[in-house]
Amino acid sequence: MQLLILLLCVVLLLLSISRWNVHPFLALLAVGLLFGIGSGLGAVNSVDLLMEGFAKTLQWIGVIMILGAMIGEISNETGGAEQIARSTLKLSGEKRLPYAMGLTGYIISIPVFVDVAYIMMQTVTEALAAKSKQNILGVGLSLATGLTATHALMPPTPGPLAVAGILDGQLGRIILINTFVAFSAMAGGLAWAIFYCRNVELPYDTEIRKKYASTSSLEITPQKSGATWLALLPIFVPLLLIAINSFVNKDQSGAGLTLVRFLGTPLVALSIGVLLAMLQYGRNFSMTKISNVAERSIEKAALVIMITGAGGAFGHIIKNSGVTETISVYASDIGAVGFLFPFVLASIFTTTTGSLTVSMITTASIVAPLMPALGISAEMTAALIGSGSFCIFHVNSSFFWLLNRLHNAPPAILLKTFTVQSLCMGLGGLAAVLVLKLCGLK
Repeated sequence: MQLLILLLCVVLLLLSISRWNVHPFLALLAVGLLFGIGSGLGAVNSVDLLMEGFAKTLQWIGVIMILGAMIGEISNETGGAEQIARSTLKLSGEKRLPYAMGLTGYIISIPVFVDVAYIMMQTVTEALAAKSKQNILGVGLSLATGLTATHALMPPTPGPLAVAGILDGQLGRIILINTFVAFSAMAGGLAWAIFYCRNVELPYDTEIRKKYASTSSLEITPQKSGATWLALLPIFVPLLLIAINSFVNKDQSGAGLTLVRFLGTPLVALSIGVLLAMLQYGRNFSMTKISNVAERSIEKAALVIMITGAGGAFGHIIKNSGVTETISVYASDIGAVGFLFPFVLASIFTTTTGSLTVSMITTASIVAPLMPALGISAEMTAALIGSGSFCIFHVNSSFFWLLNRLHNAPPAILLKTFTVQSLCMGLGGLAAVLVLKLCGLK
């Protein structure tokens, strides 16, 4: 009976968000309360469990999300992303432009929100497409595949960070696993961008070629300049510190190991990242700028933080309802197919809601209590959810209409390019997870 109630609540959650336009924060809390009462936990106890789950989920994740958003805001303000793009292009050359754009997107989307990153890179993308005589969709969707790959899989991006918190996964291990999975997902998206999207010409291509006809060099003159290594430091140093900490034996002691564990805690690592990001200001540094960055970062991260807490609350209700015992019986019957459940569920939520972040958080909140029954680790579950959340972007996705507005791309064309590309990314990510499973990871 509890399993049936859970299924009905999941359907209600889907309809609430996608059909009735209920805010995910409210939908998750309301459906969680309904499930708790319907499962026999009692009204008062269900409320207590919701608040307990909300608090447990956000006890460390909220501050880290804000710090990650601050790194992205500083990178945006100082032109760090453009600097990374120019340096990547110099290394790759014109013939390998799609790969350069994919790699650029992969790097800059780790701290910067994906929509913001694409808008920030619009001028660079259009100039490179025009000067290299390549179509804007081929170049733009190459950038998009890198942006979305890390946006769905790599902390400290809000979605993956929220999933890590809800699943109670080891952040360093998630970073290591998802680095491989994100590259595989990006490869799937790039394959479609190069094979099909680069051959699709829009009227907009003619416009931007006329606009940039007066210059022939692929060099983009930056409005803001800085050293590439300064732009990369705040992104990779925190990831490296957290990843190294995942290899440290927690049972051993010593001053050196204590220091590594301290520096590798997400809070400290991201704080170091913020300090390194401040170096990009150079002589233009001021505490007023940092205060403004902090304020904007809190505003941007607050929504995701609240949805994450609501997702954790829903998951906590499921965990305490006893429904996981029923699911464990079915899981033993379906065997390996149960391994794909997080991927499939995330795909359903992305397809119906159009929001990658909402899809990831909602899926994680449902799957978290079921991991023991399904026999999947938190880290592999995070990779499956991230991969599934790519499938599929279509007319209910904000990024779909962003591409439509920026490049005057008709919806029919975007369905053949961007939508199919998102499916290729999901399958590419899933392939990587299956390879890791064959190698013995669970």
